[in-house]
Amino acid sequence: MADRMHKSLMNAKVGFIFYFLSIFLAFFSRRIFLDCLGADFIGLTGTIGSILSFLNLSEVGIGTCIGYFLYKPIEQGDRSKICEIVSLFGWLYRIVGSIILGGGIIISLFFPLIFAHENLPFGIIFFAFFSIIGSNVIGYFINYRQILLESDQKMYKISVWTKSGNIIKTIIQIVLAYNLKNLYIWVSVEFIFGLIVCWILNYVISREYPWLKTDKSKGKEILRKYPEILDKAKQIVIHRFKNFFLSKSDEILIFSFESLQMVTYYGNYIMIVGKLTELVNNLFVGMNASIGNLVAEGNKQNIRKVFWEFVTFRYWTTGIFIIGLCFLINPIISWWLGEQYILQNHIVFLILLNMYIMLTRPSIDLFINAYGLYDDVWAAYAEALINITITLIVGYLYGLVGILLGKIISMSIFVVLWKPYYLYHRGFNSSVNIYWKNIITHITILAGCIFLNYFIKAQTNWEISPTTVGLLQFAFCITLPIIILYSLFIYLLCPGGKDLVTRIKSIR
Repeated sequence: MADRMHKSLMNAKVGFIFYFLSIFLAFFSRRIFLDCLGADFIGLTGTIGSILSFLNLSEVGIGTCIGYFLYKPIEQGDRSKICEIVSLFGWLYRIVGSIILGGGIIISLFFPLIFAHENLPFGIIFFAFFSIIGSNVIGYFINYRQILLESDQKMYKISVWTKSGNIIKTIIQIVLAYNLKNLYIWVSVEFIFGLIVCWILNYVISREYPWLKTDKSKGKEILRKYPEILDKAKQIVIHRFKNFFLSKSDEILIFSFESLQMVTYYGNYIMIVGKLTELVNNLFVGMNASIGNLVAEGNKQNIRKVFWEFVTFRYWTTGIFIIGLCFLINPIISWWLGEQYILQNHIVFLILLNMYIMLTRPSIDLFINAYGLYDDVWAAYAEALINITITLIVGYLYGLVGILLGKIISMSIFVVLWKPYYLYHRGFNSSVNIYWKNIITHITILAGCIFLNYFIKAQTNWEISPTTVGLLQFAFCITLPIIILYSLFIYLLCPGGKDLVTRIKSIR
Protein backbone atom coordinates (compact mmCIF):
# COMPACT_ATOMS: atom_id res chain seq x y z
CA MET A 1 0.00 0.00 0.00
CA ALA A 2 2.74 2.46 1.02
CA ASP A 3 4.89 1.55 -1.99
CA ARG A 4 1.91 1.95 -4.31
CA MET A 5 1.16 5.39 -2.85
CA HIS A 6 4.83 6.42 -3.07
CA LYS A 7 5.07 5.51 -6.75
CA SER A 8 1.78 7.23 -7.55
CA LEU A 9 3.00 10.40 -5.85
CA MET A 10 6.29 10.29 -7.74
CA ASN A 11 4.41 9.94 -11.03
CA ALA A 12 2.16 12.87 -10.10
CA LYS A 13 5.04 15.10 -8.94
CA VAL A 14 7.06 14.60 -12.10
CA GLY A 15 3.95 15.11 -14.22
CA PHE A 16 3.18 18.41 -12.49
CA ILE A 17 6.73 19.72 -12.76
CA PHE A 18 6.85 19.15 -16.51
CA TYR A 19 3.30 20.34 -16.99
CA PHE A 20 4.08 23.78 -15.62
CA LEU A 21 7.40 23.87 -17.49
CA SER A 22 5.72 23.09 -20.79
CA ILE A 23 2.37 24.91 -20.62
CA PHE A 24 3.73 28.40 -21.30
CA LEU A 25 6.06 27.03 -23.96
CA ALA A 26 3.18 25.24 -25.70
CA PHE A 27 0.99 28.34 -26.00
CA PHE A 28 3.89 30.60 -26.94
CA SER A 29 5.14 28.15 -29.58
CA ARG A 30 1.65 27.78 -31.07
CA ARG A 31 1.53 31.51 -31.74
CA ILE A 32 5.04 31.56 -33.23
CA PHE A 33 4.36 28.52 -35.44
CA LEU A 34 1.08 29.98 -36.72
CA ASP A 35 2.73 33.32 -37.53
CA CYS A 36 5.94 31.91 -39.04
CA LEU A 37 4.89 28.60 -40.61
CA GLY A 38 1.23 29.29 -41.48
CA ALA A 39 -2.16 27.89 -40.48
CA ASP A 40 -2.12 25.42 -43.39
CA PHE A 41 1.11 23.77 -42.20
CA ILE A 42 -0.08 23.55 -38.57
CA GLY A 43 -3.33 22.03 -39.87
CA LEU A 44 -1.23 19.56 -41.88
CA THR A 45 0.69 18.38 -38.80
CA GLY A 46 -2.60 17.90 -36.95
CA THR A 47 -4.01 15.87 -39.83
CA ILE A 48 -0.85 13.75 -40.05
CA GLY A 49 -1.13 13.13 -36.31
CA SER A 50 -4.64 11.76 -36.81
CA ILE A 51 -3.51 9.56 -39.70
CA LEU A 52 -0.73 8.23 -37.48
CA SER A 53 -3.26 7.55 -34.73
CA PHE A 54 -5.28 5.55 -37.26
CA LEU A 55 -2.20 3.52 -38.22
CA ASN A 56 -1.43 2.95 -34.54
CA LEU A 57 -4.69 1.06 -34.31
CA SER A 58 -2.69 -1.96 -35.49
CA GLU A 59 -1.30 -1.96 -31.95
CA VAL A 60 -4.81 -3.24 -31.06
CA GLY A 61 -4.37 -2.74 -27.35
CA ILE A 62 -1.43 -5.12 -27.02
CA GLY A 63 0.23 -2.73 -24.55
CA THR A 64 -2.90 -2.65 -22.37
CA CYS A 65 -3.09 -6.43 -22.55
CA ILE A 66 0.55 -7.01 -21.63
CA GLY A 67 0.32 -4.48 -18.80
CA TYR A 68 -2.62 -6.43 -17.35
CA PHE A 69 -0.66 -9.71 -17.44
CA LEU A 70 2.43 -8.11 -15.87
CA TYR A 71 0.70 -6.95 -12.65
CA LYS A 72 0.79 -10.35 -10.95
CA PRO A 73 4.41 -11.35 -11.77
CA ILE A 74 5.61 -7.87 -10.74
CA GLU A 75 3.78 -8.19 -7.42
CA GLN A 76 5.25 -11.69 -6.93
CA GLY A 77 8.75 -10.74 -8.12
CA ASP A 78 8.75 -13.46 -10.79
CA ARG A 79 11.57 -12.18 -13.03
CA SER A 80 11.57 -15.20 -15.32
CA LYS A 81 7.91 -14.71 -16.21
CA ILE A 82 8.43 -10.93 -16.61
CA CYS A 83 11.25 -11.55 -19.12
CA GLU A 84 9.05 -13.95 -21.09
CA ILE A 85 6.08 -11.58 -21.26
CA VAL A 86 8.24 -8.58 -22.25
CA SER A 87 9.94 -10.72 -24.94
CA LEU A 88 6.53 -11.61 -26.31
CA PHE A 89 5.62 -7.94 -26.26
CA GLY A 90 8.76 -7.09 -28.25
CA TRP A 91 7.94 -9.73 -30.86
CA LEU A 92 4.37 -8.47 -31.23
CA TYR A 93 5.52 -4.84 -31.42
CA ARG A 94 8.00 -5.66 -34.17
CA ILE A 95 5.06 -6.93 -36.23
CA VAL A 96 3.01 -3.85 -35.34
CA GLY A 97 5.84 -1.49 -36.36
CA SER A 98 6.13 -3.20 -39.74
CA ILE A 99 2.37 -2.94 -40.30
CA ILE A 100 2.36 0.78 -39.44
CA LEU A 101 5.26 1.49 -41.80
CA GLY A 102 3.63 -0.49 -44.62
CA GLY A 103 0.28 1.18 -44.01
CA GLY A 104 1.91 4.60 -44.06
CA ILE A 105 3.50 3.90 -47.44
CA ILE A 106 0.15 2.77 -48.88
CA ILE A 107 -1.73 5.83 -47.54
CA SER A 108 0.95 8.17 -48.91
CA LEU A 109 0.20 6.92 -52.43
CA PHE A 110 -3.15 8.69 -52.19
CA PHE A 111 -1.75 12.04 -51.04
CA PRO A 112 -2.03 13.60 -54.53
CA LEU A 113 -5.78 13.01 -54.25
CA ILE A 114 -6.20 13.78 -50.53
CA PHE A 115 -4.28 17.07 -50.62
CA ALA A 116 -5.08 18.04 -54.21
CA HIS A 117 -6.75 21.33 -53.27
CA GLU A 118 -4.35 22.49 -50.56
CA ASN A 119 -1.75 25.24 -50.94
CA LEU A 120 1.22 23.30 -49.54
CA PRO A 121 3.75 21.70 -51.92
CA PHE A 122 3.71 17.91 -52.02
CA GLY A 123 7.40 17.78 -51.12
CA ILE A 124 6.80 19.08 -47.58
CA ILE A 125 3.64 16.96 -47.20
CA PHE A 126 5.55 13.74 -47.93
CA PHE A 127 8.62 14.81 -45.95
CA ALA A 128 6.56 15.72 -42.88
CA PHE A 129 4.51 12.52 -43.06
CA PHE A 130 7.44 10.12 -43.28
CA SER A 131 9.53 12.01 -40.72
CA ILE A 132 6.74 11.91 -38.14
CA ILE A 133 5.78 8.32 -38.87
CA GLY A 134 9.44 7.27 -38.85
CA SER A 135 10.12 8.67 -35.37
CA ASN A 136 7.00 6.87 -34.15
CA VAL A 137 7.78 3.49 -35.70
CA ILE A 138 11.30 3.36 -34.25
CA GLY A 139 9.79 3.17 -30.77
CA TYR A 140 8.02 -0.07 -31.66
CA PHE A 141 11.32 -1.73 -32.54
CA ILE A 142 13.49 -0.28 -29.76
CA ASN A 143 11.49 0.86 -26.74
CA TYR A 144 9.04 -2.00 -26.25
CA ARG A 145 10.66 -2.71 -22.86
CA GLN A 146 9.24 0.49 -21.38
CA ILE A 147 6.01 -1.48 -20.79
CA LEU A 148 7.72 -2.81 -17.65
CA LEU A 149 8.30 0.70 -16.28
CA GLU A 150 4.64 1.53 -16.90
CA SER A 151 3.34 -1.65 -15.24
CA ASP A 152 5.77 -1.20 -12.35
CA GLN A 153 4.24 2.24 -11.63
CA LYS A 154 7.41 4.08 -12.72
CA MET A 155 5.99 6.29 -15.46
CA TYR A 156 7.93 9.20 -13.95
CA LYS A 157 11.17 7.71 -15.26
CA ILE A 158 9.73 7.77 -18.77
CA SER A 159 8.19 11.24 -18.35
CA VAL A 160 11.47 12.84 -17.25
CA TRP A 161 13.19 12.01 -20.52
CA THR A 162 10.32 12.22 -23.00
CA LYS A 163 9.06 15.58 -21.70
CA SER A 164 12.54 17.03 -21.27
CA GLY A 165 13.27 16.09 -24.87
CA ASN A 166 9.99 17.63 -26.00
CA ILE A 167 10.75 20.94 -24.21
CA ILE A 168 14.24 21.19 -25.74
CA LYS A 169 12.89 20.22 -29.16
CA THR A 170 10.16 22.88 -29.02
CA ILE A 171 12.62 25.62 -28.00
CA ILE A 172 14.88 24.74 -30.93
CA GLN A 173 11.89 24.68 -33.30
CA ILE A 174 10.73 28.11 -32.06
CA VAL A 175 14.16 29.63 -32.70
CA LEU A 176 14.47 28.04 -36.15
CA ALA A 177 10.89 28.88 -37.17
CA TYR A 178 11.25 32.52 -36.12
CA ASN A 179 14.62 33.02 -37.84
CA LEU A 180 14.46 30.72 -40.87
CA LYS A 181 10.75 30.01 -41.45
CA ASN A 182 11.80 26.75 -43.13
CA LEU A 183 9.27 23.92 -42.95
CA TYR A 184 11.83 21.20 -43.79
CA ILE A 185 14.14 22.17 -40.93
CA TRP A 186 11.22 22.26 -38.47
CA VAL A 187 10.21 18.71 -39.46
CA SER A 188 13.83 17.47 -39.37
CA VAL A 189 14.15 18.57 -35.74
CA GLU A 190 10.96 16.63 -34.96
CA PHE A 191 12.48 13.45 -36.41
CA ILE A 192 15.94 13.83 -34.86
CA PHE A 193 14.58 14.30 -31.35
CA GLY A 194 12.37 11.25 -31.79
CA LEU A 195 15.54 9.20 -32.35
CA ILE A 196 17.41 10.78 -29.43
CA VAL A 197 14.61 10.18 -26.90
CA CYS A 198 14.27 6.57 -28.08
CA TRP A 199 17.95 5.91 -27.47
CA ILE A 200 17.93 7.55 -24.02
CA LEU A 201 14.86 5.61 -22.87
CA ASN A 202 16.45 2.35 -23.94
CA TYR A 203 19.51 3.19 -21.86
CA VAL A 204 17.38 4.12 -18.80
CA ILE A 205 15.47 0.83 -18.97
CA SER A 206 18.74 -1.15 -19.13
CA ARG A 207 19.98 0.66 -16.01
CA GLU A 208 16.71 0.19 -14.12
CA TYR A 209 16.31 -3.52 -14.90
CA PRO A 210 19.77 -4.99 -15.60
CA TRP A 211 18.29 -8.47 -15.14
CA LEU A 212 15.72 -7.93 -17.94
CA LYS A 213 16.88 -10.25 -20.71
CA THR A 214 14.56 -10.42 -23.70
CA ASP A 215 14.61 -12.51 -26.84
CA LYS A 216 12.10 -11.38 -29.45
CA SER A 217 12.94 -14.35 -31.69
CA LYS A 218 11.18 -16.65 -29.20
CA GLY A 219 7.98 -14.62 -29.31
CA LYS A 220 5.94 -17.16 -31.26
CA GLU A 221 7.02 -19.95 -28.93
CA ILE A 222 6.20 -17.88 -25.82
CA LEU A 223 2.78 -16.98 -27.24
CA ARG A 224 1.79 -20.64 -27.05
CA LYS A 225 2.33 -20.47 -23.27
CA TYR A 226 0.08 -17.40 -22.90
CA PRO A 227 -2.83 -17.86 -25.35
CA GLU A 228 -5.05 -15.78 -23.05
CA ILE A 229 -3.10 -12.68 -24.12
CA LEU A 230 -4.45 -12.96 -27.66
CA ASP A 231 -7.95 -13.65 -26.32
CA LYS A 232 -7.86 -10.37 -24.39
CA ALA A 233 -6.26 -8.54 -27.33
CA LYS A 234 -9.09 -9.64 -29.64
CA GLN A 235 -11.57 -8.07 -27.23
CA ILE A 236 -9.53 -4.89 -26.77
CA VAL A 237 -9.05 -4.32 -30.51
CA ILE A 238 -12.73 -3.50 -30.97
CA HIS A 239 -12.60 -0.98 -28.14
CA ARG A 240 -9.46 0.56 -29.61
CA PHE A 241 -11.09 1.10 -33.00
CA LYS A 242 -14.07 2.68 -31.29
CA ASN A 243 -11.86 4.95 -29.17
CA PHE A 244 -10.04 6.12 -32.28
CA PHE A 245 -13.24 7.36 -33.90
CA LEU A 246 -14.22 9.09 -30.67
CA SER A 247 -10.97 10.85 -29.83
CA LYS A 248 -8.41 10.67 -32.65
CA SER A 249 -10.33 11.13 -35.88
CA ASP A 250 -11.39 14.77 -35.39
CA GLU A 251 -8.69 16.35 -37.54
CA ILE A 252 -9.20 13.88 -40.40
CA LEU A 253 -12.97 14.39 -40.39
CA ILE A 254 -12.75 18.18 -40.09
CA PHE A 255 -10.25 18.24 -42.96
CA SER A 256 -12.61 16.04 -45.03
CA PHE A 257 -15.75 18.09 -44.38
CA GLU A 258 -14.20 21.56 -44.05
CA SER A 259 -10.51 22.58 -44.51
CA LEU A 260 -7.00 22.54 -43.07
CA GLN A 261 -7.65 26.03 -41.67
CA MET A 262 -10.67 24.78 -39.70
CA VAL A 263 -8.43 21.98 -38.37
CA THR A 264 -6.18 24.75 -37.02
CA TYR A 265 -9.05 26.76 -35.50
CA TYR A 266 -10.45 23.70 -33.77
CA GLY A 267 -6.93 22.69 -32.75
CA ASN A 268 -6.49 25.98 -30.87
CA TYR A 269 -9.46 25.16 -28.61
CA ILE A 270 -8.40 21.55 -28.26
CA MET A 271 -4.94 22.73 -27.23
CA ILE A 272 -6.44 24.63 -24.28
CA VAL A 273 -8.73 21.72 -23.42
CA GLY A 274 -5.83 19.30 -23.91
CA LYS A 275 -3.54 21.20 -21.55
CA LEU A 276 -6.20 21.17 -18.84
CA THR A 277 -6.79 17.47 -19.53
CA GLU A 278 -3.06 16.92 -19.19
CA LEU A 279 -3.11 18.72 -15.86
CA VAL A 280 -5.79 16.35 -14.54
CA ASN A 281 -4.12 13.29 -16.04
CA ASN A 282 -0.79 14.21 -14.45
CA LEU A 283 -2.45 13.56 -11.11
CA PHE A 284 -3.17 10.04 -12.24
CA VAL A 285 -0.02 9.15 -14.17
CA GLY A 286 0.65 5.49 -13.51
CA MET A 287 -2.75 4.98 -11.85
CA ASN A 288 -3.52 2.11 -14.25
CA ALA A 289 -0.83 0.07 -12.57
CA SER A 290 -1.74 1.26 -9.06
CA ILE A 291 -5.41 0.37 -9.47
CA GLY A 292 -4.45 -2.91 -11.10
CA ASN A 293 -2.34 -3.68 -8.05
CA LEU A 294 -5.20 -2.65 -5.75
CA VAL A 295 -7.67 -4.96 -7.51
CA ALA A 296 -5.10 -7.79 -7.49
CA GLU A 297 -5.00 -7.55 -3.68
CA GLY A 298 -8.75 -8.28 -3.61
CA ASN A 299 -9.82 -6.09 -0.66
CA LYS A 300 -13.37 -5.21 -1.82
CA GLN A 301 -13.99 -2.60 0.87
CA ASN A 302 -10.76 -0.77 0.06
CA ILE A 303 -11.44 -1.02 -3.68
CA ARG A 304 -14.87 0.60 -3.28
CA LYS A 305 -13.47 3.33 -1.00
CA VAL A 306 -10.68 4.22 -3.45
CA PHE A 307 -13.17 4.10 -6.33
CA TRP A 308 -15.34 6.84 -4.82
CA GLU A 309 -12.34 8.97 -3.93
CA PHE A 310 -11.19 8.65 -7.52
CA VAL A 311 -14.65 9.41 -8.97
CA THR A 312 -15.13 12.46 -6.75
CA PHE A 313 -11.70 13.85 -7.54
CA ARG A 314 -12.27 13.41 -11.29
CA TYR A 315 -15.68 15.09 -11.25
CA TRP A 316 -14.51 17.87 -8.95
CA THR A 317 -11.41 18.85 -10.98
CA THR A 318 -13.29 18.54 -14.27
CA GLY A 319 -16.11 20.71 -12.91
CA ILE A 320 -13.66 23.44 -11.91
CA PHE A 321 -12.30 23.62 -15.46
CA ILE A 322 -15.75 23.59 -17.04
CA ILE A 323 -16.92 26.49 -14.83
CA GLY A 324 -13.91 28.56 -15.84
CA LEU A 325 -13.90 27.68 -19.55
CA CYS A 326 -17.62 28.41 -20.03
CA PHE A 327 -16.83 32.09 -19.58
CA LEU A 328 -13.14 32.46 -20.35
CA ILE A 329 -12.19 30.25 -23.30
CA ASN A 330 -13.30 32.67 -26.04
CA PRO A 331 -11.67 35.71 -24.39
CA ILE A 332 -8.50 33.61 -23.95
CA ILE A 333 -8.47 32.71 -27.67
CA SER A 334 -8.99 36.39 -28.57
CA TRP A 335 -6.19 37.50 -26.21
CA TRP A 336 -3.84 34.73 -27.31
CA LEU A 337 -4.30 34.54 -31.10
CA GLY A 338 -6.82 37.17 -32.16
CA GLU A 339 -10.59 37.45 -32.70
CA GLN A 340 -10.36 35.82 -36.13
CA TYR A 341 -9.71 32.44 -34.45
CA ILE A 342 -12.87 32.47 -32.25
CA LEU A 343 -15.46 29.75 -32.96
CA GLN A 344 -19.22 30.16 -32.50
CA ASN A 345 -20.73 29.72 -29.02
CA HIS A 346 -22.69 26.57 -29.84
CA ILE A 347 -19.51 24.89 -31.10
CA VAL A 348 -17.67 25.91 -27.92
CA PHE A 349 -20.53 24.44 -25.85
CA LEU A 350 -20.21 21.10 -27.67
CA ILE A 351 -16.43 21.10 -27.22
CA LEU A 352 -16.81 21.62 -23.46
CA LEU A 353 -19.56 18.99 -23.14
CA ASN A 354 -17.31 16.53 -24.94
CA MET A 355 -14.46 17.52 -22.61
CA TYR A 356 -16.64 16.85 -19.54
CA ILE A 357 -17.48 13.32 -20.69
CA MET A 358 -13.91 12.53 -21.75
CA LEU A 359 -12.38 13.78 -18.49
CA THR A 360 -14.81 11.99 -16.17
CA ARG A 361 -14.88 8.65 -18.00
CA PRO A 362 -11.48 7.38 -16.68
CA SER A 363 -13.09 7.01 -13.24
CA ILE A 364 -14.90 4.01 -14.73
CA ASP A 365 -12.43 2.94 -17.43
CA LEU A 366 -9.44 2.46 -15.11
CA PHE A 367 -11.36 0.05 -12.89
CA ILE A 368 -12.74 -1.81 -15.91
CA ASN A 369 -9.15 -2.22 -17.16
CA ALA A 370 -7.97 -3.35 -13.71
CA TYR A 371 -10.62 -6.09 -13.66
CA GLY A 372 -9.72 -7.10 -17.22
CA LEU A 373 -13.29 -6.57 -18.45
CA TYR A 374 -13.15 -6.27 -22.23
CA ASP A 375 -15.74 -8.80 -23.43
CA ASP A 376 -18.52 -6.24 -24.07
CA VAL A 377 -17.41 -6.02 -27.69
CA TRP A 378 -21.01 -5.57 -28.84
CA ALA A 379 -21.04 -2.20 -27.06
CA ALA A 380 -17.93 -1.09 -28.94
CA TYR A 381 -19.48 -2.10 -32.27
CA ALA A 382 -22.71 -0.28 -31.45
CA GLU A 383 -20.95 2.87 -30.19
CA ALA A 384 -18.74 3.05 -33.27
CA LEU A 385 -21.72 2.49 -35.58
CA ILE A 386 -23.78 5.26 -33.95
CA ASN A 387 -20.81 7.62 -33.94
CA ILE A 388 -19.94 7.01 -37.59
CA THR A 389 -23.56 7.25 -38.76
CA ILE A 390 -24.25 10.57 -37.03
CA THR A 391 -20.85 11.99 -37.97
CA LEU A 392 -21.11 11.15 -41.67
CA ILE A 393 -24.69 12.40 -42.04
CA VAL A 394 -24.72 15.44 -39.76
CA GLY A 395 -21.02 16.17 -40.32
CA TYR A 396 -21.59 16.31 -44.08
CA LEU A 397 -24.44 18.77 -43.57
CA TYR A 398 -23.09 20.89 -40.69
CA GLY A 399 -19.33 20.20 -40.55
CA LEU A 400 -17.72 20.50 -37.13
CA VAL A 401 -21.07 20.57 -35.29
CA GLY A 402 -22.03 17.18 -36.72
CA ILE A 403 -18.64 15.67 -35.85
CA LEU A 404 -18.95 16.77 -32.23
CA LEU A 405 -22.59 15.63 -31.97
CA GLY A 406 -21.61 12.17 -33.21
CA LYS A 407 -19.06 11.85 -30.42
CA ILE A 408 -21.33 13.21 -27.68
CA ILE A 409 -24.44 11.15 -28.52
CA SER A 410 -22.56 7.85 -28.85
CA MET A 411 -20.57 8.46 -25.65
CA SER A 412 -23.69 9.46 -23.73
CA ILE A 413 -25.28 6.10 -24.49
CA PHE A 414 -22.31 3.81 -23.91
CA VAL A 415 -19.72 5.66 -21.82
CA VAL A 416 -22.16 7.46 -19.53
CA LEU A 417 -24.88 4.79 -19.28
CA TRP A 418 -23.51 1.37 -20.20
CA LYS A 419 -19.96 1.33 -18.78
CA PRO A 420 -20.94 2.04 -15.13
CA TYR A 421 -23.55 -0.75 -15.29
CA TYR A 422 -20.96 -3.11 -16.79
CA LEU A 423 -18.40 -2.35 -14.05
CA TYR A 424 -20.90 -2.73 -11.23
CA HIS A 425 -22.43 -5.91 -12.67
CA ARG A 426 -19.21 -7.71 -13.64
CA GLY A 427 -16.58 -6.11 -11.41
CA PHE A 428 -18.17 -4.93 -8.17
CA ASN A 429 -21.05 -7.46 -8.32
CA SER A 430 -23.54 -4.94 -6.94
CA SER A 431 -26.36 -2.62 -8.03
CA VAL A 432 -25.46 0.43 -10.12
CA ASN A 433 -28.27 2.52 -8.58
CA ILE A 434 -26.03 3.97 -5.85
CA TYR A 435 -23.58 5.09 -8.56
CA TRP A 436 -26.25 7.00 -10.45
CA LYS A 437 -27.62 8.63 -7.34
CA ASN A 438 -24.19 10.05 -6.54
CA ILE A 439 -23.30 11.05 -10.13
CA ILE A 440 -26.56 12.96 -10.51
CA THR A 441 -25.57 14.88 -7.38
CA HIS A 442 -22.26 15.83 -9.03
CA ILE A 443 -23.97 16.97 -12.25
CA THR A 444 -26.65 18.95 -10.40
CA ILE A 445 -24.08 20.83 -8.33
CA LEU A 446 -22.06 21.71 -11.44
CA ALA A 447 -25.11 22.86 -13.43
CA GLY A 448 -26.28 25.03 -10.51
CA CYS A 449 -22.89 26.72 -10.17
CA ILE A 450 -22.63 27.42 -13.92
CA PHE A 451 -26.14 28.94 -13.88
CA LEU A 452 -25.18 31.09 -10.86
CA ASN A 453 -22.08 32.31 -12.69
CA TYR A 454 -24.16 33.25 -15.74
CA PHE A 455 -26.73 35.00 -13.51
CA ILE A 456 -24.09 37.12 -11.75
CA LYS A 457 -22.43 38.01 -15.05
CA ALA A 458 -25.78 39.06 -16.53
CA GLN A 459 -26.84 41.08 -13.48
CA THR A 460 -23.54 42.98 -13.37
CA ASN A 461 -23.42 43.46 -17.19
CA TRP A 462 -19.80 42.33 -17.05
CA GLU A 463 -18.08 42.28 -20.44
CA ILE A 464 -14.89 40.24 -20.24
CA SER A 465 -12.03 42.16 -21.81
CA PRO A 466 -9.62 39.95 -23.86
CA THR A 467 -6.62 41.32 -21.98
CA THR A 468 -4.51 39.87 -19.18
CA VAL A 469 -6.04 42.26 -16.62
CA GLY A 470 -9.58 41.70 -17.90
CA LEU A 471 -9.28 37.92 -17.76
CA LEU A 472 -7.79 37.95 -14.26
CA GLN A 473 -10.42 40.38 -12.95
CA PHE A 474 -13.32 38.17 -14.03
CA ALA A 475 -11.56 34.98 -12.91
CA PHE A 476 -10.86 36.25 -9.40
CA CYS A 477 -13.97 38.40 -8.81
CA ILE A 478 -16.69 36.04 -10.05
CA THR A 479 -15.43 32.63 -11.20
CA LEU A 480 -13.15 31.92 -8.21
CA PRO A 481 -15.89 32.46 -5.56
CA ILE A 482 -18.20 30.16 -7.60
CA ILE A 483 -15.48 27.50 -7.71
CA ILE A 484 -15.01 27.72 -3.94
CA LEU A 485 -18.77 27.31 -3.47
CA TYR A 486 -18.76 24.37 -5.91
CA SER A 487 -15.93 22.69 -3.97
CA LEU A 488 -17.78 23.14 -0.67
CA PHE A 489 -20.89 21.45 -2.06
CA ILE A 490 -18.81 18.55 -3.42
CA TYR A 491 -17.19 18.08 0.01
CA LEU A 492 -20.49 18.14 1.89
CA LEU A 493 -22.81 16.27 -0.47
CA CYS A 494 -20.78 13.79 -2.53
CA PRO A 495 -19.48 10.38 -1.36
CA GLY A 496 -15.71 10.18 -1.27
CA GLY A 497 -15.39 13.93 -0.66
CA LYS A 498 -14.48 13.68 3.01
CA ASP A 499 -12.33 10.57 2.43
CA LEU A 500 -10.50 12.42 -0.33
CA VAL A 501 -9.69 15.35 1.96
CA THR A 502 -8.48 12.90 4.61
CA ARG A 503 -6.23 11.17 2.06
CA ILE A 504 -4.80 14.49 0.88
CA LYS A 505 -4.00 15.40 4.48
CA SER A 506 -2.28 12.04 5.02
CA ILE A 507 -0.25 12.51 1.81
CA ARG A 508 0.92 15.93 3.02
